[in-house]
Formats: sequence, C-alpha cells, structure tokens
Amino acid sequence: MSETNETLVERSGGLVTVTFNRPARRNALNAANWADLDTVLREVALNPDDRALVLTGAGGNFSAGADLSGGAGSTENGEAASGLTGRQRQAIVHEMRVVGDIARRLHRLPKPTLAVVDGTAVGVALGLALACDLVIASDRARFSEIFIRRGLALDGGNSWTLPRAVGLRRAKQMAFFGDMVSAKDALAWGLVNEVVPAGELQKTGQEWGLRLAAAPTTAISLIKRQLDDSGLLTFEQAVEAEAQAQHITYTTTDAREGIAAFIERRDPRFTGQ
Repeated sequence: MSETNETLVERSGGLVTVTFNRPARRNALNAANWADLDTVLREVALNPDDRALVLTGAGGNFSAGADLSGGAGSTENGEAASGLTGRQRQAIVHEMRVVGDIARRLHRLPKPTLAVVDGTAVGVALGLALACDLVIASDRARFSEIFIRRGLALDGGNSWTLPRAVGLRRAKQMAFFGDMVSAKDALAWGLVNEVVPAGELQKTGQEWGLRLAAAPTTAISLIKRQLDDSGLLTFEQAVEAEAQAQHITYTTTDAREGIAAFIERRDPRFTGQ
C-alpha cells in the first residue's frame, strides 16, 4: 500500500474495506490511489481469507473522480502531461487502458463488492462505484457523469455500467448534461440500492459488508457470475450454466453446512470452504 496513507485498507472478519483517504481533495484519485487499488484487487482475488470488499471514501465524500490538479491533462499529441496512474509519460489511450483494466477487475472480482457512498461520487469514481455489485448511499450523496463538463468522453467503465443501472435514456441524460443527481433520484433511477441517513451510512455499510463476507463464498461467487453474464446467454445456456454451478456448490463444505443448518433449524455458519 501507499506509504502516504492515501488509501486505507482494513481487514476484519473476512471483510476488506478500502478507503480513499485524501479528504482535502475530496478523495480525488491520484497515482497512489490507482496503484493501491490495483494491488488490493489482486490480493483479494487470490486470498481465501478475503471474502468481501467495501469501497468507500474518507471525510464525507466518496471521490471527486480523477485528480487533474497536477497537470494530468493531455498534450497536443494526446500524451499524458503527467501519468494519471503513476506510470511514465504515455499516450492517454494507454493510461485509460490501465484505468479500464482496474475497473474491469473490480467488476469481475470473484468476491462480492459494495460501494458505500457519502458526499460526491463523480466521473471515474462513479464508474468504480457502479463496478461494485451493490451501492448504498447517504441521503446527502450526489452523483455526476462530470466528463462532458471537461470536454471528455466516458471512462472507468461508465459507458457499460451506467445504462445497465439506469437505462439508456437516463444514462444519456446524465452523460450529456453532467448534472448532479441527488441521492433520492439515484435511488428512484436504480443507480443505488439503498439510501440511508448520513449518520447511519458507515454502520449500515459495515453491516452489509460483514453479511457479504459471512456468505458461502463459492455460492455467492457463482451467483455473481450467473447474474452478470445473464444478458449474454440464451435461456437454454443459462439453465445449463445453473446446473453446472449447482453441481459445484454441492461439493462445498458450506453447502453441507447450509443443509445441516436447515435440518437442525439453526442459522448456518459458513466458512468460505
């Protein structure tokens, strides 16, 4: 992790909480944040003790998007003036491929993910939130596809995740105007799962995160794949994939525990095995 503590990573009860920690910049994402997120995603994907991931921000904001304050714009020939992701100066297309790969790995992480959003979540940071499986927000949260106000196109996976969350027409409204969307409207449009009072956000986020971490890891991973891939499959392909997934779950210790708990009329105690 970054030695400057610009990204905080905490582990407890199988839950990994990643906090963007640049409150003076409204947690705008710099090179250290991208490097840290890249590292933690690789760790969580491979570590069986990491069973769920929460993404959030410090100081009352999720993130103001990419930090462009250090001259991380573009030169006339399309090179990054200074690397957004901390790499050597290179064409913007290559920088964006790095960002896109991180968003893709967050979206495809074989563990459940939750974005806990307070304050602003805009631009590429909104893309990271939408790449998570679930999103909860405070009642003061605000969301924006800010790119159009900077003369930029969408990135961070927003072009794929946004229309799937809110529908094509709402996605175009957000992308074409770049207006702030309130928490109330975000809930009504399907951008988030739940809205809670700001004072209860972290508590609720912790509760949701721990519930995800306590779930049967293999089963929830397969369910995530089933739902994410459903739009790519025919019905026949989907039910065949269900049969194969169910065969896999029946080989797990968690499935045996779940069935035993049902027979014994008690709550299951899943271990992720």
